[in-house]
Amino acid sequence: MSRIRDVRPVPRDGILPLSCSQERVWFLLRLQPRMRAYQFQATVEFTGSLDRDALARALTEVVRRHEIYRTTFADGRDGPRQVVHPPFPVEPPVHDLCAAPDPDAAVAAAIREAVAVRIPVDRLPLVRWRLLRVADDRHVLLHLEHHLVHDGWAFNLFVDELCALYRAYAAGEPSPLPEPELQFADYAVWQRSWLDGPAAKEQLRYWLGRLDGVPFFLDLPTDRPRPARRRFAGDAPRFTVPAGLAAEVRALARRERVSLFTVMFAAFQVLLAGWSGKELFSVGSGVAARGRPETERLFGMLVNTVALRADLRGNPTFRELLGRARDTTIGALRNQDLPFDRVVAALRPPRIPGRQALCEVMFAFHDAPIRVVGLPDLRVRVTPGIANGSAKFDLNVIGIPYAEQLAGRSGPERPGEIEFIWEYDGDLFDAVTVARAAGRYERVLAAVTADPGARVSALTGGGWT
Repeated sequence: MSRIRDVRPVPRDGILPLSCSQERVWFLLRLQPRMRAYQFQATVEFTGSLDRDALARALTEVVRRHEIYRTTFADGRDGPRQVVHPPFPVEPPVHDLCAAPDPDAAVAAAIREAVAVRIPVDRLPLVRWRLLRVADDRHVLLHLEHHLVHDGWAFNLFVDELCALYRAYAAGEPSPLPEPELQFADYAVWQRSWLDGPAAKEQLRYWLGRLDGVPFFLDLPTDRPRPARRRFAGDAPRFTVPAGLAAEVRALARRERVSLFTVMFAAFQVLLAGWSGKELFSVGSGVAARGRPETERLFGMLVNTVALRADLRGNPTFRELLGRARDTTIGALRNQDLPFDRVVAALRPPRIPGRQALCEVMFAFHDAPIRVVGLPDLRVRVTPGIANGSAKFDLNVIGIPYAEQLAGRSGPERPGEIEFIWEYDGDLFDAVTVARAAGRYERVLAAVTADPGARVSALTGGGWT
């Protein structure tokens, strides 16, 4: 990965293209204009004495600092383009729920109502906030944004900046943040030029070799036949790996000298092998694509999809499978810059309506660093990935290891546990099927931490349920 500052500011007097990840979502929206699957929802809960003026000032400053939060998207003669607008003040509407018979139920109802609204991409704002007042000392900030201006890493940056700005404004101090040197449009322009260079060609060679012979579709058994046209409707229940088991998984990762993601991913391969009866398949994953130092603090949709080869042939032990998963993960991270669509186009899978080659099942970690700094008279709790009744893939499992996000400093409310969001297509799977899969996954984790020398056949014996 490059360690020089490749991305540089570009003039704003020309056409600003979309990044490749944005362009993929743009074309999906052209096919499904009412789709809400590429909208993101989160809550930031404040317990204590909240300074609403400081919060509004902090949100206004975030919008001023980052062009992507005031960008819309339009068609042009040369394809879709970004349109950057001037800064604007943010005054989040306040919904007072204190008098509700059940304030928590009122909060849940307000969130359901808010996330059911489609965010148009051709007019501001594509990022929205509303403040729910639950009690004098408890407020919930609902954060809604379109994926065209969002990725998980950027959301954590937003929380970081929001807290830093709020802390300063509440104390009557100026912003402590340096001005951004780059904006997202600069990255999008750079990416287009990078695609014509030798590094992109080298990464394409890697992916063609790595995915050679891997079936394009996993074809998990479904509860209902696959419809001819996807509706992107579904749900996203959350299941938690308890702290005790999570500690054992972390200990296994340390002993085997692999990442926590590698252990979790290898166990997920075992689950899928038992569920599908397949030994060779692909699992999609979202990667940050922020290997360049100048992109570390950049807001916007840089996230890229990679196809991770899962090879369980030869009935390996779990320890041997960990080695394969480690090599796959390291190779993917070293070659994460090439847009996924370029890989798919080069492999030329059959075009089947409603199918997504190599990535119908996804597994990823939402573990980008997050710094919820201590705020005056406030305790802060962030809950990302709230469901809105949609699904982007057949199955999309997202792990949130809170301890790793906080650099090993587990909060008292989440002492080392790992939460998983199991987003699934409701036209294919029933809720009970996904719940069984989550339970089976936890049992696989317990089995492999107890005996990493166990063979895959023993771990998948008796069926996946």
